[in-house]
Amino acid sequence: MAGEIYFNNLTGKFDWGSIVDQILKIKATPIQRLSQEANQVQSKQNALQSLIDALGNLSKTFENLSVNDLFKGKRATSSDSSVLNAKATEDAPNVMLNLSVNQLAQREVLVTTEGISDINQNISWSAFQIAYNTGGSTLYFDVPSGAGKLSDLINAINSSAGSKVVANIFYDGSFYKLMLSEKDEGSSTAETTQGSTVMYFSTSPTVNGSTWSLDASNPLQEAKNARISIGSSNLTSPTNKFENFVSGISVEVKSTGNATITVSEDYSRVNGFFSDFVNAYNKVIAQIGKITAKDAIFQGDYSINGIKTELSGMLDKLFANDLVNLKEDGTLEVNSSGIDSLLRAGQEKLREVISDLKEGMGVYSSRVLTTLQSFTNDYQSRLDQINQRIESLGKQLIKEEERLRFEYAKVETFINRAQEIMARMQAFIVSLSEMQGGKR
Repeated sequence: MAGEIYFNNLTGKFDWGSIVDQILKIKATPIQRLSQEANQVQSKQNALQSLIDALGNLSKTFENLSVNDLFKGKRATSSDSSVLNAKATEDAPNVMLNLSVNQLAQREVLVTTEGISDINQNISWSAFQIAYNTGGSTLYFDVPSGAGKLSDLINAINSSAGSKVVANIFYDGSFYKLMLSEKDEGSSTAETTQGSTVMYFSTSPTVNGSTWSLDASNPLQEAKNARISIGSSNLTSPTNKFENFVSGISVEVKSTGNATITVSEDYSRVNGFFSDFVNAYNKVIAQIGKITAKDAIFQGDYSINGIKTELSGMLDKLFANDLVNLKEDGTLEVNSSGIDSLLRAGQEKLREVISDLKEGMGVYSSRVLTTLQSFTNDYQSRLDQINQRIESLGKQLIKEEERLRFEYAKVETFINRAQEIMARMQAFIVSLSEMQGGKR
């Protein structure tokens, strides 16, 4: 019987399809009830998962929190950011320093005394060597001989010496010349002096039979180290950055001039913690309100509303110290002025408040997460059972449909045959009557 097809009312004498449909509709009622139950369980699971996600964020706010680290930051400010910028690590001392920026770092740029009048002119060059003085040693770069355009010579130099020296074309209005510049001023502490350059040809190139040389007497730009002074102390740097010239303090100079650096405590991490905490807390409160509101899936649920009650009961010290404000919907907002006021009075009280919050709300939120997760696991088990039951009933319903269609198809066949027999009998009776003179 399985897999066979039965056509309803094939003979046109018995429409049994609607009867089967009505029977199946009645028999499918348990499946419909189970589907409704599954939808309700799924809705509860989804709502609870949203609350779990919000609580998870709240728990993470405290999970890796080091209260001591919140108070270790230092801030370095410059009285004139156009002269220099400053930064400080947590190890920096609280100081005020008057700095004078006397010179900025810059890269050396040189051009050759010789050149060509046509940039597309074909040239050939001999092998040569470029020297680069790092201030502590000299690096040498060999450029092989070759031929082509001036741009090809540029490419050959960059291929060989490009890690320290960059070649380009310089046009002085009459001739196209070879230009060399330092790739990074920080690679060398050497400076350009009269008759001495950071870059030079240790072996000069011969271009189209003429020896080319770098114009050391007239550099386009001299190599210079940055120079600053603090009182009678003078400091130099190959770049415009002076790292840890005082333990934990670094500056980047922008222009020559004077500026004052002030290093003080930086409590931005403390404010950042309160901002993160309030955001996470508000999401939990909002989610609880959403799923327990009128006509919501957990309307009036005591256990979930109890989470809100427990959390709000842990805020007493925050309110007492004016660190947060309570809004009408039960959410919080940070009171920055209250935080600053408590910090001015000293760190210890604020450390205590944050530590208590971590021990209270941090531990509680983690524990509630475990409990809620067990609830969602129970919901999932229930869903699996319902879906298995629906699947089983669905298979039974398919078999029942096949059985009903088979039985009613046989009934239709029987009715059709019975009607055929009756028709033949009527025809026989009429014929018999006619034979006996019943029709004249």
